[in-house]
Amino acid sequence: MKSALSRCGFLVASIILSACSSFDPAMSVQNGLLPLAKIFPTVNLPSSAFAASIIASPLLDTAHGKPRLIVPASDGVVAILDAETGTLLWRLQMPADPGEQIQLISTPVMIGDKLVVSYQCLRQGVRTRHQLVVVDLKHQRIDDSFPSLTFTAEQPSSDGKGMVKFNPPTVFSHAELKHIDRVDSQYGLVYAAFGNAGDVQPYHGWVFEIDMDAWRRQGVAGAVKNVLLTTPEADCPVKMEYGTQEMICGGGVWVPTGPLVVDNQGDVDLFIPTGNGQVDLVRHDYANALLRVKPGLQFDAACDAQLCEAFNPKQPSAACLESCKNLFIPRLAAHNAPLKPPYHECDDKDFWECLAWMDYDLGGNTPIKVSLPNGQTVLVQAGKDGAAYLIDAEQLGKQYDRLQIAPVCGSATDLCKLSWAGMIVTQPVQTAVGGDPVVVIPAFNADQTHSSGVVALKVVLADGQPRLKPFWTFPKAGQAEALQMFRSHPSFPALTTHLGANGEAIIWIVDIGTHGTLYGIRAQDGAVVVKQTLQGTGRQLSMPLIVGDMIYLSSKMPGTGKAMIEAYRIGG
Repeated sequence: MKSALSRCGFLVASIILSACSSFDPAMSVQNGLLPLAKIFPTVNLPSSAFAASIIASPLLDTAHGKPRLIVPASDGVVAILDAETGTLLWRLQMPADPGEQIQLISTPVMIGDKLVVSYQCLRQGVRTRHQLVVVDLKHQRIDDSFPSLTFTAEQPSSDGKGMVKFNPPTVFSHAELKHIDRVDSQYGLVYAAFGNAGDVQPYHGWVFEIDMDAWRRQGVAGAVKNVLLTTPEADCPVKMEYGTQEMICGGGVWVPTGPLVVDNQGDVDLFIPTGNGQVDLVRHDYANALLRVKPGLQFDAACDAQLCEAFNPKQPSAACLESCKNLFIPRLAAHNAPLKPPYHECDDKDFWECLAWMDYDLGGNTPIKVSLPNGQTVLVQAGKDGAAYLIDAEQLGKQYDRLQIAPVCGSATDLCKLSWAGMIVTQPVQTAVGGDPVVVIPAFNADQTHSSGVVALKVVLADGQPRLKPFWTFPKAGQAEALQMFRSHPSFPALTTHLGANGEAIIWIVDIGTHGTLYGIRAQDGAVVVKQTLQGTGRQLSMPLIVGDMIYLSSKMPGTGKAMIEAYRIGG
């Protein structure tokens, strides 16, 4: 990343519940659009504005009577709002020492009536420690049966000549916390992932596995069960301004939506996308890649030793890449043209060097797992390079397709305003249309030359092989709106299947602006069924939270920048 903002940005996750509601599927449709009614914020509810930004995702708590919104603000205040009115019920400040500031960026995770919260403490703008605490939602307090945990770790370097230490100033918690249940466990396991807020070396990717039951029984000494380090390099020398461009160390796990957790009746896979750096099988560097691990976080790429014997990080052999069972390395497909940034930045670089130079790391996107009608499973992984990758879910090294769905930002006469941002940072959503799996991916483009927006792809079989097939785009390429909308990170997409005149699948997304716009897009054809101008700007990389006929959005007031939650009732 070329700035701290590029890595700090805008963490959010989703809860989408097809709950019972008063929504009438036969409601009247006005001008082809479903009506929305604003519920809050209102002028007589000042509690719906926050002193700090809302970067982590709001969550829903239904365990204590009436539904409540849990809103983690970036200054470490966790606020509980009445989900029907937006009224503040109570708030709790995360603990810090005198003189410390808090940054709460990662989306917390709920385990029953416990809320697990990760945040970082700063002194004079420098991160000094990273904390994990548990909030007792029932009793409205920090749960001291889980003593406050300070993250620390030390792992041996791949050459055995040094130790790699978890370094708070160059570590940043972006990723949503993830939880899995375990047999004979009350609270299960929680996973906390770390990258960096910029490119200052040394930085690495870290994932911590927290045994919640052991934390409660044994205190902090028993809490951390396992640690994954993505680039075990003790020495990270750089000569250039940006640490990513020399493809050393890195591998941060900063993806806003966190790793993908797939639980198949207790058989759990964690798919972990990593950020800038390189893959070097010899040195056990696994940056700019997708890793599959099991609980325990013991990673084995499972690549064929003979095919990968003379591994070259800048020119890895296709046979070696395809042989890896638990490691995916992005590459061009046979039908792809080379990446061509507008100012010839990559004319003298291979594909992997270009990804690093342009900051187009794979680690900004969480994949999605898709089941095909023939029983085969695949992963769809988007990249900041504007591509969608189609991967075998069992043999990650097998890449079936790569489709460039967003053009490279900028032209010779049109400067890309956010070159570090790439063109896609998201997690796709999936549905089915006509029996075919459909994956929906929002893109953006910070220039005035290229169309951009939401892209729907079908996953089809062609000659027995999975392929990506363009389905629809919103707005349609060639329309004037396609050069005006989606000029920066939008929200994440959310999918509902219980709303609409016929109960069809609808994708919800916010295009950010002085006054943001919420769109509901019909999955079957890309038609707009909801268009709502927001009171605020909306929030980049924030997931609409949809419960029954209610939709909740993180937003901020134009001009003042005050954060708030906006709520609308679908159907008016």
